[in-house]
This record gives sequence, C-alpha cells and structure tokens, in this order.
Amino acid sequence: MAAPFDNSLMTTQLLFFFSALGVFNALLLIGYLLSKAQRSLSDVLLACLLTMLTIRVGKSVFFYFSPDLAKVFLQLGLSACLLIGPFLYLYCLSVVRPARVHKYAWAHVLLPMLAIIVIGVIYPYQSHAALWGHILYKVVNYVWLLYLVLSLLQILPLLHQARTKALQKAFSLPVAHTLCLSVWLGCAVIWIAYFTGPYTSYISGALSFSLILYLSIMMVMLARRERRQNRYQDKKIPEDDAAAILARLTPLMTGEQLFLNPNLTLAQLAKRLGINTSRLSQFINDNLNMSFTHYLNEKRIEHAKSLLLSDESLSAEYVADISGYNSLSTFYSAFKKFTGTTPAKFRQQASDKISEA
Repeated sequence: MAAPFDNSLMTTQLLFFFSALGVFNALLLIGYLLSKAQRSLSDVLLACLLTMLTIRVGKSVFFYFSPDLAKVFLQLGLSACLLIGPFLYLYCLSVVRPARVHKYAWAHVLLPMLAIIVIGVIYPYQSHAALWGHILYKVVNYVWLLYLVLSLLQILPLLHQARTKALQKAFSLPVAHTLCLSVWLGCAVIWIAYFTGPYTSYISGALSFSLILYLSIMMVMLARRERRQNRYQDKKIPEDDAAAILARLTPLMTGEQLFLNPNLTLAQLAKRLGINTSRLSQFINDNLNMSFTHYLNEKRIEHAKSLLLSDESLSAEYVADISGYNSLSTFYSAFKKFTGTTPAKFRQQASDKISEA
C-alpha cells in the first residue's frame, strides 16, 4: 500500500525552495558583478550590499527551518544586517553623486563594522542572547531604517526624473538609475517584511528578497530594451540614405531573388548591399516596419503564390522547397499567416474565381 501524501512536507519543501532561491541567485549576481572586466565602484558597492543581504536572508532561512541553529550564525546575520543600510547609502551615492564617495564616506561602513566586531568579541551571542535578540536586533533594524531615509534623500532627483518621464509616457531612464531605484525599493520592502515579521511570518523577509531580486532584474532588462529602441529611434536613417538602400535592395530581391536561398542571413544580405548588418536591420525595422524574418517570408510567400497559380501540377512540397523553405511545416505556417488559408485552398479559391468569371 502506497504511503499517504504528506501535504505539509510538500509545502515546507516549496517554502524552503522559494525562500532560498533568492540567496542562490544573489550569490551568482555577486560573482558576476565582481568578475566584470570593467566593473565600476557602483558594481562593487552593489556586490557588497547584496553580500550583506544574502548573509542576513540566508541566516533567516536556516533559522526558520532549523531553530537550533548555532548562535554564531545568528550573530553573523545580525552583524551583516547592520551593514545593509550603510552599503545601500554608499551605492545610491555612487550612482547619483559618484564624486562624493571619498574616503570620509567610507566611515559609514567602517564605524558600524568596527562597533559590531568589538561588541561581538566582548559580548558574543552565545552568552548574551538577550542583548543580541532584543536590544541589538532593534538597533540594527533602526539603523537600516535610518539609512533607507538617507538613501532616499540621495535618489530624490532620480524619483523626480522618473515621475517626469512617466508623465511624458517616455520610460527611458538610464539603466543605472533604474537599477538604483529598484535596489532602494527592494531594500525598503525587505526591511518592512522583517520589521513586520512578528505579526506575519519570519520567513516573509526571505521570500520578499527572492521576489524583489527577480523584479529588479526584470526592470533592468526592460530598461535596457527600451534604451536600445530609443537609440535606434534617435539615429533614424535619413530619407535619402534609406532610398539609396532600397534602390540597391530591390534588384537583389526582384532580379536575383536572393530570398529563395533558405539559408540567407541578415549579414549575408548586408554584405551584398555593401552596408553593415546593424544599418540594414535598422532600415528593415524602421523604414519597412517589419523584422528581417517577416521581410523574407513576405517575399517567399508571394513567390509561392505565383507558383501555385501558374501550374496546378506542382505539389506543395515542391513549391515550399523552391520558395526558400527547408521545412514543409514552416512553409504551411508562414503561408497561413500571410494568406489566412492553406496552399490547397488558396489554389482552389483562385480556380473557383476563374470558373465564375
């Protein structure tokens, strides 16, 4: 007889997975930031901030699922928590006013670090659990809150810029600014999750860390995509140049019918035209308002339609092959997309119209 399904065990495993997922991905992100060939000061500070958050959140995850966790790990987690705010402040400062991140600014990190080391040596968690679990726990959380406010004051220009862009319906903030706003918001949400933990759940901080990390990555990806789109718009090909490209492109397509080559690439076509690949891509996207794949399919389907009407004995397989398609299924899919019907029905409809005439 099969053992009964333990729903509570499954829930616990899923909870551990999602709460620890942010920690794992944060470690990968830290490695990426520190291994960049041209890493900036902001990259280093963001890596330090993520390291502190990872230690804090990682401790929370293990303590939630293993309450008998050694006190030294609890001390390490609270020690890291004290440095989250200062590193957040320096990171925001490096993005908005990088010139102000000088040796004196590092006192925001060095002084709390020195204090927590001295306290940890003189009053270790192992023998002073009440001190760490009550007094210092409140201190580190309020220090985090203080630096959230100080960081917010630094990024107010970015918030104003974001508001202006939103009113103009132009969400094209620089990627660094988008990331900075996302990081601050993420730290604020995580602080709220931990601060309200006694009333909700202690694991909510770890879960919010996983969620915020992915949302921040998504925001940065969207920002980069929009910046690329805006970069193309700002460098739109002049009408005279576009007309010259079209004048060279038309003979290659109507005369030589290069689109019949099933392996034709954008780079190959650009080489025949004597222009670089990005310029041809921009011309097709901006001036012809379509992708390169759409452009080729449009030419190939028009050619296939003429073949189907010219000789009824030609099979669909043969038409697909000589129209530039390596796959019959790809041909059918493209044909249906451009004509709304199948090759056989297209041919039949054309034949019916001739009969009616």
